Amino acid sequence: MRQSARLIDRRLAKAVVLFQALMIPVAAVLAWLIQDAVAAKSAALGASVYWLASSYMAWQSFRSSGARASRQILGNMYLGLIGKFVIVVVGLILILSCVSPISMVAVLGGFLLVQAMSWVAPFWLARHQA
Repeated sequence: MRQSARLIDRRLAKAVVLFQALMIPVAAVLAWLIQDAVAAKSAALGASVYWLASSYMAWQSFRSSGARASRQILGNMYLGLIGKFVIVVVGLILILSCVSPISMVAVLGGFLLVQAMSWVAPFWLARHQA
């Protein structure tokens, strides 16, 4: 793999994580405008859980580099995916059990908004690079 291709992949991962982080306050403001402060807090918590899990996945996946480390990279991606799943499950359980009052619709809305950035950001970045 060429050096430039590896750098582009890392830059894309960093950009996606950055766009997801920017969506946390957006989710909170949207929920506050639609409903109230409880919904804003709930949306921010849901968005934060997905962002934390996504950040862990990106960090774990890009710890190793190079053609000789291909098996290690694949293993790191699997570990990152497992860790992401655990962070999401534990994070949502903690939010539901420890935060009161809570708006579950807002938690899921914030979660889905940040998750949507994983799908939208690569297309948006590719369009602006060309």
